Amino acid sequence: MSELKLAGLDGSNPLAFLAALGVLRAADDQVRGVRLSWREEGIWFPVLHDFDGDLDALLDLLEADLQDCADDPALALIYASKEEEVPTERDLKPPPAVFRQYLETLVEGATADHRRSVDWAAAFASDVVTDLGGKTKPSALHFTAGQQKFLGMVHQILEQGQREDLEEAICGPWLYDRNLPVLGWDNTVSRDYALRARDPSTDQKCGVPGADWLALRGLSFLVVVPRGDRLLTTCCTGGWKSGLFRWPLWTPPLPSEVIGSLLRCDMTRMSIQERLARGVGVTFECSIRRSDQGGYGSFTPSRPLVG
Repeated sequence: MSELKLAGLDGSNPLAFLAALGVLRAADDQVRGVRLSWREEGIWFPVLHDFDGDLDALLDLLEADLQDCADDPALALIYASKEEEVPTERDLKPPPAVFRQYLETLVEGATADHRRSVDWAAAFASDVVTDLGGKTKPSALHFTAGQQKFLGMVHQILEQGQREDLEEAICGPWLYDRNLPVLGWDNTVSRDYALRARDPSTDQKCGVPGADWLALRGLSFLVVVPRGDRLLTTCCTGGWKSGLFRWPLWTPPLPSEVIGSLLRCDMTRMSIQERLARGVGVTFECSIRRSDQGGYGSFTPSRPLVG
């Protein structure tokens, strides 16, 4: 059985975890039967199984996937803000009617073999639930706010992302020297306004754009579901400003369909023995915090789930 280690992705970091899912999603779109596992050797890193190729072949695939996604209709959502008539907003908070029309268009273009767009949209937001301002409520992992527009930042990464960015993400080390937008999922950095001299919305922070892009690809595993007037996000619990993100790392090689099912399980309802029986080697969790000034999201350092 072929194995390809992705040693640059530390599974205790939410950004790296999502990026590993993104590698699998991109590979799975082109090569059926690829599986993913996690292995502990000082850190927990992902291993790609049944991929017929070496690291260069994987980078070729990820680079081609990056270019192919540039025209994906799921990333083409644009709408007008209240102050403007011309559509310029590239975020996930349009009026519900606009988001509903966007979803209907994606569903019309989807097939059993080509569902990338609808899978992405299913993780972005729901037109059924709105925020206090009457806008579409986005995923709990929507960490941007203020002048930062989620899909606008994604397009900047798409337009300027390079093969070297993808290689840095999956092989390491992460250098944090690329002046491109970051989506806020790296829990080794903090953007808390209370701990900073100025509003983080004005910052241009260097990051690891290859990891952010792959994490966006992996986001489609974490679908959102409306429940009453709340929007639930896979692997997330709690409130909008004080939630938890909890994710398992599994040791047997699993395909995408099984991973999607596993991520929807509540690990806190299982004993250690029950988690081990499902192949879960460790479960990490970290808090989700949002600033009072603008609502910028961030993760706290992760910790393993005990008991």
